[in-house]
Formats: sequence, structure tokens, C-alpha cells
Amino acid sequence: MNGSAARKLAAREKRFAQEAQARARAATRKRMRTVAGTILVAVALVVVAVAISSGHAAVNASSGAPVQDAAFSKQLFAGIPQRGTLLGRPDAPVHVVEFADLQCPYCDEYAVQALPTLVRDYVRTRQVSMRFENLSFIGPDSVTAGHAAAAAAEQNKLWNFVDLLYLNQGEENSGYVTSSYVHRLFDAVPNLNIPAAVNASHTAAAGAALTSTNTTATRAGVSATPSFLIGRAGGPLRLFQPSTLTAAPFAAEFNTLLSGGH
Repeated sequence: MNGSAARKLAAREKRFAQEAQARARAATRKRMRTVAGTILVAVALVVVAVAISSGHAAVNASSGAPVQDAAFSKQLFAGIPQRGTLLGRPDAPVHVVEFADLQCPYCDEYAVQALPTLVRDYVRTRQVSMRFENLSFIGPDSVTAGHAAAAAAEQNKLWNFVDLLYLNQGEENSGYVTSSYVHRLFDAVPNLNIPAAVNASHTAAAGAALTSTNTTATRAGVSATPSFLIGRAGGPLRLFQPSTLTAAPFAAEFNTLLSGGH
């Protein structure tokens, strides 16, 4: 196990026992991946993604390595309904939308430190539903990964795939999102039809899903990843940028909405 994978695994094993020390809001915003000025570029990247990924000569340093923490990821989502990009019951009283790039290290931080607690305490208990909006502005690896995520969504397995990808995330734009890498993640997703997913990842529909998210993000005023929209069912969703990427600020927001606050 390499150092990066070991750190991720250790963080996930401790996440229910201890929240990471709170960080200042200003520091969090400073480190968040900025989308402004680059989101339109993602549309062009979607168009050329297949050509770039098929001809990519970069060596994936983790090629052939076992998928880290697959057993826990499987357990985390077991029994929770998924439909496309949605996790949880569509009639949950609180809705949250996450905008993320699959290469973004801060999206990875949120997925490791906050998401498991939120799934356990709020999604599994039918109080919150989550929808994943996949941006792809960092580079070609983002687009290739986004196509694979869209393919997993067609089988209602997007959240499993995305979680595994974050737990096994490589260095940005290093060419690590190879066909072998994607296939290993697909293989670790419970009950996924792998040939169908591979085929779906190369279709126009997979690219269209990324283009649609770019449009949605622009309309919502999203300027960084990860960013979130949160609100009560039937009401407007508002942009939410947490003070830290741990579970605490999300739990506070969810509890306020669940108690009837705004």
C-alpha cells in the first residue's frame, strides 16, 4: 500500500470516532479548486476526451494495484436506493446537490472525511437525499473519469464508483485514469455489469452528462469545487460553502433544515 492510500484508509477508519480539527473558513475557500474562467473549457474537453484518453501514453503508477477500501465502500452504500445521480429517497425532507471534479483533491477530502458520516446519519435514515453533479474542468483525466461515472449512473451505481475513485485518486493530470484503472474500479462496484459500463462510457450520452452539469453549475453560480446546494424539499436550493470539509458544518445545516429553520 502506498503512502497516499494508507493515509486515506487511516482517515476513513477513524472518521466516526473523531472529526478533524476545524479549519478557518477563509483557509478552506482559498484552497478550494476554482472553477471560474475554466468551466466553459470543460465543454471542449468533453468533445475531445475519447481521442485524448485512447491515445494517452502516460504511465499509471498505480496500474494493477488493488482497489483500496472497497469492502467498506460497499457497506457504506448497501441498501440505500440510487437512481442515476441521486442517492437516497427522492422524497427526503432535505436535498443536497454536490458539484465536484473527480480529480479535485478537496472533493476527495470531503468524500473521505465527511461523506461517510452524512450517509450513515442522514441519507440512510431517509432524512436527506444527495445528488452528484460531475464537473470536468481540471483536465482530460477528469473527463475520462466523468464518462465512467456517467456509465455507472446508468446502472444506478454512480455513488459506489465515485467513492471508490476518490479513495484511489491519483495525481492531477498524470494520466492515471487509464482504461485499466477504470476497469479495476468497475470491478470493485457491487453487481455492476462491467462490459455494459465500459461500452456506455464511450457513448455520446456520457459526454452529454458532463455538458449538462457544466450548464447547471453556471446557472447555480458555482465557482469552486466542491460546492453544494442545500434546501428543503419543495423549496429553493441555496449555495452552501462549508467552513470545513468535515461532517460538522453539514450536520448543523441539515439539522437546522430538518427542524424547520432556513
